[in-house]
Amino acid sequence: MSQNFITEPTREIPVIADVDVLVCGGGPAGTAAAIAAARAGANTMLVERYGCLGGLATGGLVIVLPALERNGHQVIGGIGQETFERLLETGEAQYRAESNARSSRFDPEGLKRLSDEMCTEAGVRLRYHSWVVQVFGEEGAPEGVIVESKAGREAIRARQIVDGTGDGDVAALAGAEWERDDKMIGLPFRLMNVDLERWEEAIHDPAIDTQQIRREIHASSGYASHMGISAFPLGPGLVWGNNHHGEGDFLDPDVLTRYEVKGRAAARHVTDMLRERMPGFEDCWLIDTAWQIGVRCTRRIKGLHRMEFEDFKADRRYDDTVALSTDFRNPDIVYEIPLRSMIPAGISNVMCAGRCVSSDDEAMEALREIHGCWTMGEGAGVAAALAAGRGCAPADVPMAELQERLRGAGGILELPPRE
Repeated sequence: MSQNFITEPTREIPVIADVDVLVCGGGPAGTAAAIAAARAGANTMLVERYGCLGGLATGGLVIVLPALERNGHQVIGGIGQETFERLLETGEAQYRAESNARSSRFDPEGLKRLSDEMCTEAGVRLRYHSWVVQVFGEEGAPEGVIVESKAGREAIRARQIVDGTGDGDVAALAGAEWERDDKMIGLPFRLMNVDLERWEEAIHDPAIDTQQIRREIHASSGYASHMGISAFPLGPGLVWGNNHHGEGDFLDPDVLTRYEVKGRAAARHVTDMLRERMPGFEDCWLIDTAWQIGVRCTRRIKGLHRMEFEDFKADRRYDDTVALSTDFRNPDIVYEIPLRSMIPAGISNVMCAGRCVSSDDEAMEALREIHGCWTMGEGAGVAAALAAGRGCAPADVPMAELQERLRGAGGILELPPRE
C-alpha cells in the first residue's frame, strides 16, 4: 500500500561555522547587512542560495534606481550611496539622460563583482549555493540555521541572525507570524544589436506610431499589465525589457515554474514582434531573461511595529529610526524606517531586512525597492553587531549608540525638508 509521506532517519549534522552575525540571503539588504556587521567588528557570515550577490538587482535584472535624494538633499547614504558611487567610478552606472529626477541605471554584472569585493574587503565570510531549510535552538531564540547544499545538510551557529531572504524564510521558520502579499511577478529581459538611433528617429516620426506598435505587441504578449522597453546606453545597442506577468502564491514552486516558462516564452514573442514591427529592431537578439524571477513580495513579517503608508506621507518620526528611503512612484515621499519594524514579534535574536519587514500592503510597495533595502540592511547589520557584542537582543541595543554608529558610517537618519 503506497503512502503519501516518508520518514527521514535521525542524523548528525556538522556545524561548519560559529559566528557573531549570520546573514541569510545576499540581495541588496543582506549584502549591506553583512558588510555593515563586519565593518562594525562582528565575525560575520553571509549565506546565499544562488552563486552571486545582488538578488533581484542582479539575477532579476532590476537595473534601474530612483533618485537617492529629494530636492537636492541626500536621502540614501552609507553603504547604498557608496555602492552607487563606486559603480559610477567604474562606468558601471550612469544617470538617465532622459530623466530630470536623477534616476539611474547600473550594470548587473558590475554590481555582482562589486558586491563580492565589498564583502571581501570587510572580512565577510561568503557561502554561496546554500539554501536555509531550518532553524535550531530554543523556541523564539534560534541558535542558528541549517543549510542544504551539494555538501549535504550543515549547521551554522550564530548569536544574531539577519533574515535577508526576501521571503522572510528564517523568521517564518523561527515561528514568526506573517501576512501574505501577492504582488505582480515579472521576468525582465535584455536585447542587443538594436539600432537605437533609428528607433529614436521612429519615435519622433509622425508617420510611425511606435506607441501603437508597442500596445499591439503588449496585447499579444500575455503580460497582465505593464510591458516596457527602454534603451540601456551602458552597452551599445542594448535594450531592457520590464514586465508584470500576474499574481499568485510565489512561495509555491509550481506557480514559480509556470511563470518562469511563461516569461521566457513571452520574451521571445516580444523579440520576434519587435523585429517584425519596430524600426531599429530588425536585427535585435535576445541576450537573456532574468535567471531569478521577479518576485516582488510574499511574506510581510509581523514585527514590533507595523509601518503604514499613511505615516510615510505624513513624515512620521520615530525614536528608533535606523534608515530612510523614498517612494519610487513619488520622489517627494521620504520616510523613516524604525528598528522595531524589522524585529519579528516573539523572536529575540532575528531581524528582517528587505521586502519582508513589518508593514501594510501599500507601504511595502515603496519599501521593497533596492535603495531602501540597502539602508534597512545597513541598519540591521550594525544593530546585529552591537547586540552580538553586548550579548543582548537587538531591541535592547542602546539606540543612541546605534544611531551614532550609523551616522558615523555615512548613514542619513533625518528627513530632508520639503519644498
